[in-house]
Amino acid sequence: MTRTARINSSAQLAEIDRVLSSLGQRLSTVSAGAAVAAIAQAGVYHVRGARWASVSVAGRGRFRTLVATAPMAAQADALQHSTGQGPTVDPGLEGTIHLVEDLARDRRWPGFTDQAAQHLRVASLLAYRLPLPGEPTTTVGLTLYSDTVDAFGAPALWAGGVLASHAVAAVAADHQHRRTEQAQGTAREIGTATGMLIARYGTSREDALHLLRTAAQDNDRSMAEVATEIIDTETRHPCSNRQLFLR
Repeated sequence: MTRTARINSSAQLAEIDRVLSSLGQRLSTVSAGAAVAAIAQAGVYHVRGARWASVSVAGRGRFRTLVATAPMAAQADALQHSTGQGPTVDPGLEGTIHLVEDLARDRRWPGFTDQAAQHLRVASLLAYRLPLPGEPTTTVGLTLYSDTVDAFGAPALWAGGVLASHAVAAVAADHQHRRTEQAQGTAREIGTATGMLIARYGTSREDALHLLRTAAQDNDRSMAEVATEIIDTETRHPCSNRQLFLR
């Protein structure tokens, strides 16, 4: 069953406020990567009925569980991925909130639900799938698992939705951080290799960069790859007369 809920009681509003307050306190002191783990833990602590939780990313045939609060959640995610069934991986499933009240009776994904119910003690689950900003083919999934049938009521759906939106933001921040680190590392490698070329051949910085760029184009490789090989060659043979990788 896929369910959409409305905030229709003070209890639901209080639930959302409680989740936001607790989550804000946790996320204010951690990195983007740690925030993803904190959100998964918050799912277990603050969504009524949740026993285990995971945060995952999926897109273009790729699926990866970023964090799981227990082996059971990781195994349930892996089962969805290996069978190609389940609300977290089904490419034809529309909507963002998906509730399976009783896995033993649900017939939409029998390859997943039968095994999850029989071998993993998963009785119900609540899954959220939201697009990752800037990557339209990638979705972030927050999946809450329970060992109780019909574990998730309307307040749980809303509380889980709050966490899912924070999960998307945390994953996006973590991806940006990794891209920035990669770009900085690439710049450092190119700078180091350029310095080695200048020292070895007495060339100018502009000419050294031109040599790097030409070697990359001629070998159908990136400048970073050529720079890495130059650094490796010079590190292993610092006093030799062999030519640095520029062929």
